[in-house]
Amino acid sequence: MVRGIRAGRLPQALVAALVAVLLGGAMLAAVPGDALAQAQPGEGAVRRAIDLENAAKYREAIAAYREAVAQGATGQGILGLERSFGALGQEDSLLPMLDAMLRAAPRDAILRGALLRTLRAIGRDAAARRAFDDWRALDARDPAPYREYVRLLLIDRRVESADSVLRQAVTALGGAKEFATEFADLYATMGRWDAAAAAWREALADAPYLDQSASYSLMSAPAAARDGVRAALATRAGTPLPLIFALARTVAWLELRWGAPRDGWRALSALPPADSTAQLWIDFADEAQHAGGALVARDALEAAHRVRREPALALRAAAAALSGGDAAGALRLATLATASLDSAQAASDALPVRVRALAELGRAQEAERLVAAYGARVTVAQRRLYARSLAWGWIRAGDVARARAAAAQGGGDDEDVVSGWLALFDGNLEVARGGLRTAEEKTPEIVTALAFISRAKLTRAPAIGAAFLALARGDSARASRAFEQAADSVPGATPFLLALAARVAGAERDEARALALWTRIVDQHPSSPEAPEGDLEWARALERRGDRAGATARYEHLILTWPDSALVPQARAALERLRNTTDDHR
Repeated sequence: MVRGIRAGRLPQALVAALVAVLLGGAMLAAVPGDALAQAQPGEGAVRRAIDLENAAKYREAIAAYREAVAQGATGQGILGLERSFGALGQEDSLLPMLDAMLRAAPRDAILRGALLRTLRAIGRDAAARRAFDDWRALDARDPAPYREYVRLLLIDRRVESADSVLRQAVTALGGAKEFATEFADLYATMGRWDAAAAAWREALADAPYLDQSASYSLMSAPAAARDGVRAALATRAGTPLPLIFALARTVAWLELRWGAPRDGWRALSALPPADSTAQLWIDFADEAQHAGGALVARDALEAAHRVRREPALALRAAAAALSGGDAAGALRLATLATASLDSAQAASDALPVRVRALAELGRAQEAERLVAAYGARVTVAQRRLYARSLAWGWIRAGDVARARAAAAQGGGDDEDVVSGWLALFDGNLEVARGGLRTAEEKTPEIVTALAFISRAKLTRAPAIGAAFLALARGDSARASRAFEQAADSVPGATPFLLALAARVAGAERDEARALALWTRIVDQHPSSPEAPEGDLEWARALERRGDRAGATARYEHLILTWPDSALVPQARAALERLRNTTDDHR
């Protein structure tokens, strides 16, 4: 056995001798010790090898990685060779080099790990077990061989073997603390989610930076197991601050992946405000927006703004508020940002958000005055753009004539979103289609309008146009009635319009009327795309009324009648919930 060799780095002379044999007797020049101390060994060869590997030139990369090993970059070189040989399906080609190098440096953890992974990759399980035993025999209290081998066993889902090896490790080291992450992954693989979360909590106590690994490991927990995971990761009295942060980050990322960004923000919002916390909130806001949580992103960015006082954060929060339909919040945040900007920045960065927010609120006249107040700082081109926003503001205010005048000032034509809306309000479906489909941001309102137009078999529908106008003005009750009354007059779109009327009535808390409409869709239009939704809403209404038997019958009807519907999983989950609740009452 060779003594005094550091893990991960072989002496230069030894590496040179080994590589000379492996590469056919290539001669390597001796390098003075002083020079080695001044430069990273094999740095140039490693960079060249990585570039070749990234370009998928694996054979050339292998030669460069061999050169890097010869120059002393053992760790990077061996790992690069492992990847490159793997990409070519030639993993066994690495074995001769590993065997030779391990004879000289048997305690090198990088070489030992590479040997284990290579043997596993080529299916030599018995040899991999012997390699693990050999590594473990060098120092029974070294956790590295156990960790590496357990990781490979879990990748292959050999749960019983992984559990056995971990028990050996606990006995050898006198405790399980060293292997918290391995136990966490083992329990997750076994589906023991509470135990997995508890193990991750223990691991995070020593290594808070593992929050992303913890969330990735736990994200596959089924809905029924998630409350247990949340409980295991909850902050308790006396929890150290670093662990509080790690647990909050883990829960936040988990909730995002589980489709609950609001719950994720609830975990993060309780953290003490600081610059590092603000950055965490900003990062979370980015993820929340991608996950469809615009209003959660608004809250996170506003919280970050309270810490950093950067107007750009307030404007980002305002934009998120607009995306989430909170025009009032957007106006407040953009106005707040304006107070910290000079007039030029306010005109270029904050004014567009404020105008759009005012338009969404139907305060078009106020928006007009605001634009005028900036005078020459607003260019002619910008005024035309603002005119389009103002047109929508006048629509929201219920003044279609002024909306048309503003749209004309904006220089729009039929291929314009505002003109598309005005055409729809007139009942001109052909022109409306051409304008609405140009929208860069497909809001729910635009998606709904385009879906209706695609279903309608008419080119004109004035009554439906009037209903959409009532909806735009915020008169939901009138809009719902108008959609219902005109539904039969639009062939091809009748169930769609009834469903739209039902959704609007439901949003207005007119549950009786909404239920009557959903029932009508299920009974009269059972082959329509809206029928499964109608059955689901019918069942939910019965459940809210306490009619468990009726709700169960409707959920079962949905599953049996429309087995391919995307709503079937929701119906199954509701049935399971009802059955569990019934069992609890017994």
